[in-house]
Amino acid sequence: MDFYIKRGQKYRIRISDKESDAVKIAASNLEKDLEKVLGGGLQGDEYAQASVPEVDSAENYSEIRIGTIGMCEDIDRIAGNLLRDEKGVLIKEAYLLCVREGRLIIAGSDRRGTIYGIYEFCEKIGVSPWYFWADVPVKEKQEIRLPEDFFRTDHPSVEYRGIFINDEEELEAWVKKHMGEETIGVKTYEKVFELLLRLKANYIWPAMHVNSFNSKRENGALAERMGIVVGTSHCDMLMRSNNREWRPWIAKKGYQDAVYDYSVPGRNREILQEYWRESVEQNQDFEVCYTLGMRGIHDSGFETRGLENKSEEEKRQAKVELLETIIRDQRSILRDTLGHDTMMTFIPYKEVLDLYDHGLEVPEDMTLVWANDNYGYIRRYPSEKEKKRSGGNGIYYHNSYWAPPSMSYVFLCSIPLAHTRNELQKAYNEGIRKLWVLNSGAMKPLEQEIEFFLRLAWEIGSENALTEDVDAYVADWIDRNFEGGIGKEVSALLNDFSQLTNVRKLENMDYDAFSQTAYGDEAVVRIHKYEELFTRGNAIYEALPEKEKDAFFQLVLMRIHAGYFTNLQFYYGDRSTLAYRQGKMQAAAYYTKKSMQFDDARRKMLLYYNKVMADGKWDGILNPEGFPPPRAAQMPVCTPPLSIGERGMLTHLWNEETELVFRKPGVKWLELGNAGQGSFDFTITAPDWMTLSENSGSVRTEKRILVRVEDCTAAREGEILVKDLSDCSEVRIPVKTEPPAQVCENTEEDSCICVQAVSAQSTVSSPYFHVIKRLGRCRGSLMEAVREDSGFSAPLCYQVYAASEGEFLLELHRFPSLDSTGRIRIGVSVDEGPVRILESYSNDEWRGNWKKNVLNNVDRLYLSLPAMKAGLHRISLYAVDKYFAFSGFVIYTKERKENNLAGITGAQELPWDWDADRWTEDFYGKLTLKPRPVEYAPAECGDDGLAVTSRILYPERYTKTVEPGFFLQEGEHPFAENNGSIRIDAAAALAQSRFAHADGGLWQHCSSESYGRSGLAMYVRTPGLSWKEPSEAPSLSYQLECEGGEYTVWMLSKFDVMEEAYFAMGVDGHPLAKEELYRGGALHRYEAEQIYRWVPAARCLLEKGSHTLQVYSMASGMRFDRFYLTRGEELPPSDTQWPV
Repeated sequence: MDFYIKRGQKYRIRISDKESDAVKIAASNLEKDLEKVLGGGLQGDEYAQASVPEVDSAENYSEIRIGTIGMCEDIDRIAGNLLRDEKGVLIKEAYLLCVREGRLIIAGSDRRGTIYGIYEFCEKIGVSPWYFWADVPVKEKQEIRLPEDFFRTDHPSVEYRGIFINDEEELEAWVKKHMGEETIGVKTYEKVFELLLRLKANYIWPAMHVNSFNSKRENGALAERMGIVVGTSHCDMLMRSNNREWRPWIAKKGYQDAVYDYSVPGRNREILQEYWRESVEQNQDFEVCYTLGMRGIHDSGFETRGLENKSEEEKRQAKVELLETIIRDQRSILRDTLGHDTMMTFIPYKEVLDLYDHGLEVPEDMTLVWANDNYGYIRRYPSEKEKKRSGGNGIYYHNSYWAPPSMSYVFLCSIPLAHTRNELQKAYNEGIRKLWVLNSGAMKPLEQEIEFFLRLAWEIGSENALTEDVDAYVADWIDRNFEGGIGKEVSALLNDFSQLTNVRKLENMDYDAFSQTAYGDEAVVRIHKYEELFTRGNAIYEALPEKEKDAFFQLVLMRIHAGYFTNLQFYYGDRSTLAYRQGKMQAAAYYTKKSMQFDDARRKMLLYYNKVMADGKWDGILNPEGFPPPRAAQMPVCTPPLSIGERGMLTHLWNEETELVFRKPGVKWLELGNAGQGSFDFTITAPDWMTLSENSGSVRTEKRILVRVEDCTAAREGEILVKDLSDCSEVRIPVKTEPPAQVCENTEEDSCICVQAVSAQSTVSSPYFHVIKRLGRCRGSLMEAVREDSGFSAPLCYQVYAASEGEFLLELHRFPSLDSTGRIRIGVSVDEGPVRILESYSNDEWRGNWKKNVLNNVDRLYLSLPAMKAGLHRISLYAVDKYFAFSGFVIYTKERKENNLAGITGAQELPWDWDADRWTEDFYGKLTLKPRPVEYAPAECGDDGLAVTSRILYPERYTKTVEPGFFLQEGEHPFAENNGSIRIDAAAALAQSRFAHADGGLWQHCSSESYGRSGLAMYVRTPGLSWKEPSEAPSLSYQLECEGGEYTVWMLSKFDVMEEAYFAMGVDGHPLAKEELYRGGALHRYEAEQIYRWVPAARCLLEKGSHTLQVYSMASGMRFDRFYLTRGEELPPSDTQWPV
């Protein structure tokens, strides 16, 4: 007999009153879910009997029986043997769903097993785990039916599975607006815990930036009542959240001399023990996981002032012994307070890992929790000895991270699911199976990543695990949450998005990240790929039922819009600079405007997400342009023209060559640009063996003409003739085909040979390598070594064709996985030559090129190849170390041109030129953008680099704009004091006059937010430059006319990365001492990243008369916008008050 409930039909849920509160809460949620799906009709009849009387069929009830083994004999009889292993032991957290005699049975081996069974059924009937956190609508039904033979049982692979709510300032901002709490508390955690249980998680590290979970006992009581295990991260011991608990606790106790340092003996240690003991006492009735050991407060280093008078080696050994003492004392507190065994973890993280590697003894029953490098790469695996520990091993994994300066990613996660799956699969294979915890930031918008991580932890190692194939997994996830069978198409969108975006995360975008001239235009290929995602995603959205659109925007479309708009901002910013360098002045102006237009588009999208979507339900939870946490990249560098001269035709070719050469069928391009005002008409003629995208037209800014050659089987020579009809000038461009002597997929083109790891002409059957789908860099698949080929017997072989001869450079694109205790090597041979070993020295965080690798998601390894003749060759790659993985390689036959994605294929047209302002109004509504906030730094900001210290003003309107010539005119006279202040636009130095000039030959101008976004700033573009002394550094000089006195010199500037954030100042050729500069000339603070910010840069005493102010850029990249000298205490004027 089937189990079924029809809309309006009576049904009852039966549950023993002996069940835990956690099961009862889940059963109550099931009741609510049934109401949502079917409407009313529940008949309550809780029972405690060992046997349940039959229900009179005349009453036409449907029945759901819920129970945990040991709580009800009836459930024990039905499910007892089905939830045990082959030894007869109950499987932890196992559940059973089955139909018996028309009744649905939901049973669990323990309380969480029962809960998981309840929520499995809830999702099956149409209630998404994300019904609250992503507004996924309930799928209403006329009936629910399960066949008589319905049977499902399951249990987790990883014992503890959960998330870490971290960098949660945005979540708290949302809580204050919407949850009726002043900070994240029980009302919010109730929703969080329910979500976790619906996702079959059981574990959490609660928020610890904004408050202390421990500060209110009801937080822990709620977790216990609902069935969630609470733990803490690597810096918070015995359930204490030190960042928010330690100082209030010692203040309350009156222990003003206490320090968070166990090396200080005597009373201080007793105070620390009291601090920990009280926490254990508070949590002794709850199921918690205690972190043992010690680090500094809030992720700072292990404090050991009592060990200072020792050599480094003596100090290290003393720290080892001290940490062992700490762990021993903490275990004593647990033993004396609890009187029973409990879950204990030790997290060898940062400086504590070094102590562990130097002999720290950790008791056998404690779980070792290893950390990744914070960017999704597992740093090391347990040794054979560590694998045998009774406490097991765990992993702390990141999909969000407040990083060292300028490396954070807390807007959204672009780490591909295939990346997460592969790294955690390796971890599982290597014995990390006890605990998995994911740093999920503030939860939104990481819904996809959270569910995937928890699903993977649940089913890894199981047969037919859906997470084995990320395309199938995402398709299933989408179809569970949305109607219309859109899963397969949306899965491709989301997985394409991650592969495309993780090449350079949105948060870490920068100018010149992708070339527009080397080996084609790799930047525009990415833009077209985003454009396709954008177009397809929007079409799916428009076809959805209205009730599903908000959820779809949250789970899918927001990240696609964000990725497209961010990359367009930076593409057009770089394009404006390239156009300026090439002399295309109208194009430079136009692309500056386009970059700002897409900056606006992203800001409107964020306004929509917060203020409009879901009727403003999520207002405050997504603010990547604010702080805290760290901001995403914004306001890219653009280069508008200073003037626009006479019209004139300019031509530029693919790869910055003087001719177009084709060795295989394909598309290349030539560009026609206008040097000045107006426009010109053109015609182009070419031989019939090539096809042009346009043969005539008009150019105002620039046009890219695509040149396509389909047949390269015969050698040909010809030319393209371009005529400027306005002045009858012409340009002749040589074009030729040079067919290879032998056919080969991987043929040299543009002085390089580009090979994908998974290639039609590679030997993929090597037993030492396997293919990992969806993990190639930007596209395609990855090839990974699964074991060592010690005899170099079965390589991967790739056939390549070189049109040139000589000594070439091999660039291998390694997936930047880590092995901090091992080596990362691959063997390379050419034809029948010897095997040469290519090794990465970036085998751990902060080693080798690790920082550059994680920003670009690639470790580029180089090898000079022996002299090669033109013709076919075989490149063989041998597995030397397990887990070495690569996505492809490039052989450069001439000097390498700077690029990021050599060999990427795709559309080469300039981007689709569309009106973003009109489109955003149509999609998001008519939203008004106000100017960005204006921030003023205090003279003293303290030692807390995470704090907000700025005074922030919020302008209501933009001021009027100016033309570039305005700045040149400013530089034609001295800067005179007026009413006690002097105002200087940095770009006045472009005048190169005796009153204002730029020295050093490196300065360039760029756009700024001043003058209603028409302003100009000055910067040094060449990356990576720095100077030790002001006398060596490039400088800006301005002649002042002063009344005399002590002046504060305010500076409005912007830096994106910490390495840029250094300046100096001088007066009359004499540099000021560092003590006279703001923070000694080091501007970096987290709150200052990615924005223009006023700082009180210096104080100086000037006599009445003429002086010269010098500003030195001590590192390239920082943008200088304005300076304001004042003898008063006032802040610099806002943009609307700055005189024009």
